[in-house]
Amino acid sequence: MPLVFAAAALVVVLAAVVVLLVAGKRLRPLIQARQRAIAALCGGRGLTPSEGSADFALLGPIADRWLTNSYASADHSVAIADLTRPAGRGLVYFTVIVFEVAGLNLPFMSVTRRGVGRVTLGGPPGVELESIDFDRRFEVKAKDSRSAVMLLDLPMMQLILDCETVSFDMAGSKVLAYINRAAEPAHRPAEPVEFELLLRFMDGFMGRVPSLLRTQYAAEP
Repeated sequence: MPLVFAAAALVVVLAAVVVLLVAGKRLRPLIQARQRAIAALCGGRGLTPSEGSADFALLGPIADRWLTNSYASADHSVAIADLTRPAGRGLVYFTVIVFEVAGLNLPFMSVTRRGVGRVTLGGPPGVELESIDFDRRFEVKAKDSRSAVMLLDLPMMQLILDCETVSFDMAGSKVLAYINRAAEPAHRPAEPVEFELLLRFMDGFMGRVPSLLRTQYAAEP
């Protein structure tokens, strides 16, 4: 009997290996197509291939090997990449962008889509806004609730609602926005949909930072 169980287990393992190999072979052309599309998209923005995790310090300690399709601007004020990292016995899959809002110095805050895992852990107390719809769809945490309320005015909240799969953290002048691509039905293995949305979010964010916030939370000269 033990030999029968051992043989059955071996058959199961071999079958699983075959399935993984076949799946990998089918996905490889899609992955390569996405890599080419990402390279074209980032190249059009003046972003070039970048190695290392220093641009993503807001994530905390991460291994360089967890980043793929990594691109950055020449001055590293913008960096974008796919992030795959261990989580318990499995893996989590994010696409992340870091960009700088020059002249600002905000205490840490986060805006996270409810029901989707955060790319960073922990966080300060929660903040409630006057928009019931926004509070129902996003969780806001901030060390300084006043700065969060000032940042999340109506135009900024509308941007976040329009880019509904994007969550972000902000500290000082740095914004870390991300999409949990494994949890999103819009993910398409052959297309850079997360890169496109994060770059569009960055453009909208930069154009919607309230002028009063730049006055009240200005960086030291």
